[in-house]
Amino acid sequence: MSFLMFPVVAAVLLSILIPAIVGAAVGRGDRNNRAAGPTADTGALFVVTNRRWQSVLFRVLGIVFLVIGGFFTLVAVVESEEMDGPGPLIAAAGITVTGAIFVVLAMGIHRFRVDAFDNHLTVRPWFRATRVVALTEIGSVRPSLNRFGGVDVRDVNGRMLFTATRISIGYDDIVAYLQERFPRQQTINPAVPGDVASWQGATLRAEWFPLPRGRKGTLESGVLLNAGKVAGPMYTSEVVNLLNHRVGIVESPNSDPLVFLCWPDSGSPTSIVWESTKDLPAESLALLADPMDSGAASVLTGTELADFSAWITTLPRLPAAGETRSIR
Repeated sequence: MSFLMFPVVAAVLLSILIPAIVGAAVGRGDRNNRAAGPTADTGALFVVTNRRWQSVLFRVLGIVFLVIGGFFTLVAVVESEEMDGPGPLIAAAGITVTGAIFVVLAMGIHRFRVDAFDNHLTVRPWFRATRVVALTEIGSVRPSLNRFGGVDVRDVNGRMLFTATRISIGYDDIVAYLQERFPRQQTINPAVPGDVASWQGATLRAEWFPLPRGRKGTLESGVLLNAGKVAGPMYTSEVVNLLNHRVGIVESPNSDPLVFLCWPDSGSPTSIVWESTKDLPAESLALLADPMDSGAASVLTGTELADFSAWITTLPRLPAAGETRSIR
């Protein structure tokens, strides 16, 4: 097992050194920025920052993982001759590396800051240099797909400037600021699942959620379907086509396992879809998960199907390229 020791020990040492190196580099960059000109600490209309507990939480978790991982790595190295395989050593090293990642993330979370002025923003990202962003450089404001929601602000070249989540200090201020200054900009309603009323049936819950499509990740209206242990997202436009009988089956993009929403007559008599839905009413929608031999996870019929169809038609439609919509 000695041939595994060097890369594992090297990974552990790097995981301990990297946070120190990143911290030193970020600190030096900030000192250079302060020396190069006045800081943005005075005169700002408001400031957007992450909450202190966020960085503290990641830092504490990182330190705990580093200590535990480092201890067990040392034990695994010392007792390597008595172990049956490299599993304990690799697991301990993995814990240590995870701790290092948490510590680095804590640094970035703590460093993030946006100062808003009348005609520009001063943006200090997690790890990049502080940047003064003129209002004319802001190209788009889009809903953020992280679990807290919020907005992603990009420049005219599509490069990410910053993300402000709903739990950020100053979030309401930055949304109002962008709304006031970019009513005609290519921006979209930064709605998140909690902003749009969900739909609840007997066995199925549906929530609106923007989904990326294509290589550029352009956001499109979508729904997240959840029936117990079966859950998957689908594009709203595809579900509408299904409800209008333009297609017989729709599948979830990029989900594991794949989830399908279909009419019972969408499968051939020799298919698994047909076997799973052959006893269902013709006018019913079935939610299936791969593998589909376990039957439908949820079935919509009658008034429940009508209510679901009506709810789909009320969902927000994200603008296509070239369209505009103000944020709120």
